[in-house]
Amino acid sequence: MSDGMAGARPVTPAQLRALTRTRRVTRDIAEDLLTHLPDLGDLPTQRLLDAWVEQAADTMRALAECAEEHLLGASSPAPASSSSRGTGDPR
Repeated sequence: MSDGMAGARPVTPAQLRALTRTRRVTRDIAEDLLTHLPDLGDLPTQRLLDAWVEQAADTMRALAECAEEHLLGASSPAPASSSSRGTGDPR
């Protein structure tokens, strides 16, 4: 996922706050999902529900990891002068 971070642009403080909050909230949701597993009493239905909850938690963890990667890329953005070089635009 870090392939797209090579040309990272500087981010605003508001964007950093949003990424930080996204990372925290998605991690929390993943953990909360795993604590709310009702006992349905029907084994096949229970297995389907358990699998669905696991997939949802995995998705939330993946979103948290993506936010983490963006935060890591934003912590050391490329200098502004290098982002305009090599574009063929003399300005």
